Amino acid sequence: MSEIIRYGAYLPRYRAPLKDIQSFYGRPGRPRSKSLCTPALDEDTLTMAYEAAVGALAGAPAPGTVITVSQSPPFGLRKLSATLARTLGLDDAVPLDVGGHPGALLDALEIAGSLAGEGDPPVLVVVSDHLVSIDERVCDMLSAGAAAAFLVGASGGFARLGTTARASREVYDVWRLGTEAEARYRLEVLFDAYGSTTKQALAGLATATERATADYASVCASQPHPQTLRGLGKAGVGADQLEHTSFVGEIGNLGAASVGVALALGLDRAQPGEHLIALGYGGGEAIAQDIEVTAAPHGTGAAEQIAGEAIDLSTYYRWTRGRQAEPH
Repeated sequence: MSEIIRYGAYLPRYRAPLKDIQSFYGRPGRPRSKSLCTPALDEDTLTMAYEAAVGALAGAPAPGTVITVSQSPPFGLRKLSATLARTLGLDDAVPLDVGGHPGALLDALEIAGSLAGEGDPPVLVVVSDHLVSIDERVCDMLSAGAAAAFLVGASGGFARLGTTARASREVYDVWRLGTEAEARYRLEVLFDAYGSTTKQALAGLATATERATADYASVCASQPHPQTLRGLGKAGVGADQLEHTSFVGEIGNLGAASVGVALALGLDRAQPGEHLIALGYGGGEAIAQDIEVTAAPHGTGAAEQIAGEAIDLSTYYRWTRGRQAEPH
């Protein structure tokens, strides 16, 4: 059984005013998030991945494989993992890219567990995302960016990666055609599919582990929208289990990095002997994984990064206008 040896998280420091953005585009109603965690002009998924990875690698053995997860790599026809590995000075590491959907971090952790056998070097898994939406669409997509990194090995860690359960439906809630730069979405489909598949996955995990969902210390979930988290109550998740791992209502939708940042927040507060659930969702598929904390985590201070520094509407517009079409 594989273990998390170290981990790191990075949230850009700037917070864009969603209420002002919503007013600017004539979108009445209460904002779905207080602000958006907005990468600066010199930040993208590569630079955020680097910052998170540095935290995960501090004082740790060098990985033999680097796996990156992103829906928004800064360039096409190249491997984000290879560029990141070179940037980190890991020229001999095998680079692997994993895409697909916002829950793909859990796919990458499963791959890492199969690669990190006893006596093998650990595997670095980094998730980084900033799924850009433009104009008034950002008011619904809540586009924000962040990264998280996890060093996975066969032993020497503080948390065991345990049983995984999956459930899926063929739906189109958030998707992008191959020739398009921006995501399409249908929020009503997202809310329905998220609720039904996460409930199934959590029930499957409870059956496999013989541990009720309510018995976990916290649930670290993908959170594309505040309403999706509210719907988890129907699956047996208590408000106290989300209290310290939810952030979408504060800083927006972090895309694939959402479950990674939530897991970092959960691990930061975890105590030896507790179990957490990592709950990924995307494209109609939910993945629930049991994580057993066996020793005190070193901590990342992820919670302290949430507040950030406010920027005004004009700065946000200047930084993001056209970003989905061409790099800044």
